[in-house]
Amino acid sequence: MLGVSSVSVIEDQMVLTFSDVQSGSDFVQVVFGQMAESAVNVDMISLIPDQSASYSLALTTSNQYYPQLMQLLGSLRGQFPQVKFGISDGYAKVIAAGEEMKSQPGVAAAVITAVRQSGVDIQMITTSETDISLLVQSVHADTVKSALEG
Repeated sequence: MLGVSSVSVIEDQMVLTFSDVQSGSDFVQVVFGQMAESAVNVDMISLIPDQSASYSLALTTSNQYYPQLMQLLGSLRGQFPQVKFGISDGYAKVIAAGEEMKSQPGVAAAVITAVRQSGVDIQMITTSETDISLLVQSVHADTVKSALEG
């Protein structure tokens, strides 16, 4: 595929979502500080403003951190009672990688098109200069990997 030289899958991922986070609060700093203290490794991160004075935060991590996250969420509920929390598992991260991405326009379009043509919904996307990471339901990870390798 255009700009993609390797495709890999990381299974057993979960998504944490936080909504109604007030702008100007220390919430994000506190969340990541407590995760660091709990030795929770965070992967994909998305911070999205909404139409009011608040935003939503979504992040992924391995299912292995579930016990630490339950403790952390309990603590956060006490500190930030207005924030809504969600946690769900059953995800995999599919990573399309390639050095050509640095200078080749259209790689993301090709990757997203291939995934959609395979009939799979993408739950979350993050990128770097040489990687496009796609969060999908675990049951579809092999389908996505095959579509990107095809």
